[in-house]
Amino acid sequence: MGPHEAQGVTMKAIRLLLVLATVLSAALARGEDGRRTISIFVENTSSFPNRVQVRDVEGRYGLPEDCRIAKKVAARCDRDGFRESRPLSRDGKMTCAVALALLDEPRCQIRDLIYDDWIDGGMKVELQIHVSHEGYGMVAVRAVNNTDSWTFKPGLRDGDTVSHQ
Repeated sequence: MGPHEAQGVTMKAIRLLLVLATVLSAALARGEDGRRTISIFVENTSSFPNRVQVRDVEGRYGLPEDCRIAKKVAARCDRDGFRESRPLSRDGKMTCAVALALLDEPRCQIRDLIYDDWIDGGMKVELQIHVSHEGYGMVAVRAVNNTDSWTFKPGLRDGDTVSHQ
């Protein structure tokens, strides 16, 4: 093998390493998105419809960004009629009235909330949840129209059904 052929092989190896490094850095940069998820089902075993809320305990979503902005805007509102309609967010889109209404929504009050809706009796909904390092998921479930207490369901695997009344 001559010097030019060896140089060509070396350049190809360097290009291959650069492509691999780019792919690996993109995969690592995904962060939260790169975490493993599984599909589970939440079933209403009651014969009546229930308003069900589900939290992904392993998800660690926190509160949505618009809820965090609403909290900051609401702190600057002084409840008089003049400031209710004046935009106070940096982007100029969120008024006091919008911020206060948003903070009353369950998704802005409950951390890691992934589902908040009615489920008819005997019906199931499919949800995607994150798993722990051990490979198991955990959710907290409650039927808002029946109780305010959360029921924790640990050790969930792909395809499991969580029954709730």
